[in-house]
Amino acid sequence: MIAHPGAGLTLVEVLVSIAIFTVLSVAVLGSLPGILKVNRATRDDQGVTVSAKAYLESARAQFNNPTRTTNPATGAVTTAGQTNFDAGTLPAVPGSSQMNGYTCEPVLSAQVTSPAATGAIVTVKRLTLTCAQTSKPTQTFVIDFARPL
Repeated sequence: MIAHPGAGLTLVEVLVSIAIFTVLSVAVLGSLPGILKVNRATRDDQGVTVSAKAYLESARAQFNNPTRTTNPATGAVTTAGQTNFDAGTLPAVPGSSQMNGYTCEPVLSAQVTSPAATGAIVTVKRLTLTCAQTSKPTQTFVIDFARPL
């Protein structure tokens, strides 16, 4: 067979290009299972993170409740948020079905207390939400709250 300019591709050229395409396809497609596994783990982490953030925001709303009450004996006016903050009242922790299979435990601790001369009032508290599930890393979420005025 005589080659003419513009006659097209030879059979050898076509076979070589198919072989190169096959090698590249195998290399790319071989990494897909690993990528899908990482995506699944990321989706699980995001599920518990979204639920934990919602819980922390509900605690923030509880501490920022502006409903006022007046003590009839002293005339002192306080808000429901101040009362909840001082008492350490937290919302109920969502169940594991809402937390993507994780079991979560909240801990509220005092971080800053005013001097004894001013009444030794806790002015900053830290809420730590620790979420655990077997065979998965423990997730910890932390937020600080200042005492409402």
